[in-house]
Amino acid sequence: MKKLLIPIIALFAIGTISAQTFKIGASAGIPTSDASDISSFVLGIDAYYYFTNIDALLEIGLNAGYRNYFGKEYEFGSITVEAEDVGFLPIALAARAKLFGLLSGGADAGYAVALEDGLDGGLYFKPVVGLDIADTIELNLGHEFIFADGATWGNLCLGILFEF
Repeated sequence: MKKLLIPIIALFAIGTISAQTFKIGASAGIPTSDASDISSFVLGIDAYYYFTNIDALLEIGLNAGYRNYFGKEYEFGSITVEAEDVGFLPIALAARAKLFGLLSGGADAGYAVALEDGLDGGLYFKPVVGLDIADTIELNLGHEFIFADGATWGNLCLGILFEF
C-alpha cells in the first residue's frame, strides 16, 4: 500500500502544478513615497502566468509588467517646468492565497528594470488583495514599491485582470 501511495500523491501534485492560468490587465495609481514629489499619476499593465490551478488554495506564478510614472508640472512665476515621465519594467514571482474562492491576498516580489537613462532599477515588491468576479475577472488593490537609486517609487493602485 505504501508503494502505491507515493505515486498517487506525486500524480496529484503534478496534476495541480501542470494546470496553468494566464491573466492580463491594467492598473492606475496614485504615487506615494518619493515618487509623489515628481509624479502625479501612475498607469501600468501586467501579465501573470500561474503554474497552479486557478481554483487552488495557493497560486504560484510569474509576473511581468510596465509602469509609467507621469511627471508633475511645476510653475515658477510665468515659467512652467514639467518633470519627465519615468518607466519601469517589473519582473517578479507572484503568490496568491485564496479564501472562499472569492478573495485572494499575496504579493509579487522581484526586480524592476528602469527604462530611463541615468536611473538604475531596483527591488520590486507589491502586496495585493483581490476580489474574483465571474471566475474570469479580478479586481485588485495593491501598494507597489520599487527601491531604486536610494529612492522609493511607490504607488497605491487599483487594477483589473482578465483570465485567459
